[in-house]
Amino acid sequence: MLARYFQLHKFSGYNSSVLRRNILMHTIDGSLFLFAISFISVSTVLPVFIQRIGGNAIAIGSVSVLWSLGLNLPQLLFIRFFHKEEKIKPAVLKTGLMYRFQFLVIAVVCFLFLGNLDVSVSVPLMLFLVFVTSVVGSTTGPPWFHFFSKTTPVKLRGRLLAVRWLIGSALGLLGGYLVSVILSSVIYPNNFALLFLICFVITMISFYFLNRIEEPLEEAPGSVKPASFKEILLRSKAILKENNDFKNFLVADALILMSLTASSFYAVYAVREFNLPTSYAGAFTMILMAGQLIGNFIFGYLADYSGHKINILILAACSAAASLCAVFANNILAYGIVFFFTGCTLALQGISRLALVVEMCGETERPIYIGLLNSITAPTILFGLVGGLLITVVGYVPVFLIYTLISLTAVFWLYKKVNEPRKLKIGDG
Repeated sequence: MLARYFQLHKFSGYNSSVLRRNILMHTIDGSLFLFAISFISVSTVLPVFIQRIGGNAIAIGSVSVLWSLGLNLPQLLFIRFFHKEEKIKPAVLKTGLMYRFQFLVIAVVCFLFLGNLDVSVSVPLMLFLVFVTSVVGSTTGPPWFHFFSKTTPVKLRGRLLAVRWLIGSALGLLGGYLVSVILSSVIYPNNFALLFLICFVITMISFYFLNRIEEPLEEAPGSVKPASFKEILLRSKAILKENNDFKNFLVADALILMSLTASSFYAVYAVREFNLPTSYAGAFTMILMAGQLIGNFIFGYLADYSGHKINILILAACSAAASLCAVFANNILAYGIVFFFTGCTLALQGISRLALVVEMCGETERPIYIGLLNSITAPTILFGLVGGLLITVVGYVPVFLIYTLISLTAVFWLYKKVNEPRKLKIGDG
């Protein structure tokens, strides 16, 4: 079935049995990891968690800020440790294992300490642990995507990422239901601790399948030495000077990242506005996963056949739609559309954000481009703190309108300034 769906017979330059197994392992690994993350969704569960501890709007806005900053900002610093290595898989496994164990750490802290701590301690402590987890996660990003690109033909990447998101989102519907059950039936803070523990267990299962992916040797293994940090900085400067499409995409990506920080406030606003219990975070997660599930029927194919730029345009438009729906929804059923569009943005970002950048560069510079993307645009996520501060002054609705304007600006900039890479050069694979 996988061979027929991905049309593996067309990729004659790859060992068919190895490619078939790698596709299967990538699919299972990614699907299980996304399933695990549904139990601690940054868009639904974590903001409600911080609110339940006693955090204000600024603390709630810090969730997406700290998570995204930690995942993205340090990546350029880690490139030198794996750039141009003959084998990247050991680095992927090492960093991936470290990342997964952070979920266990948070679960243990919640079980043993959270219930006995004052708000003035518990809120900063949990935000700090969220940030540490994301920083550790940042070490996995560039090596994993480099590894993924080495083990997957370019014309399969969109479909494979989409299938991973598709299956993971389907499992996430179950995850959202279990979140509702656990939050409503297990006492605080053990309910949230249990969510982190489940997340850890499932990610460790996904790790088994990640370990089974076979990495091909480079055509000339050992012929180049790892770049020094100075060399990486010099090449980064040259890239920013020479590649106008990449520079313009950085502007659009910064605007999109700013707009996506609105997701931290959607669930908390709904709980407050419609007087809902915290267990509704599970229902919101289910709708969010449904958005990912439905979107992935379309976006993977769209990327493979039309390029990734169109997906990024749709991402920015969906972000605007989510903010507008949050403004005008007058009941909880209508408000559910907010999480549907948020799910679409997450699916689109997972399928096309890095994949578009990969097509703007050669293979040897791939890690530098990915590191530059995440390091340069990550600071704009601090707008989430600005959003939280503005909410304390003017309320949620005006802030959601600001987010809408930012998203629409990103749509305009992408459409006018960024070319589709596939129209400029012939892709490989």
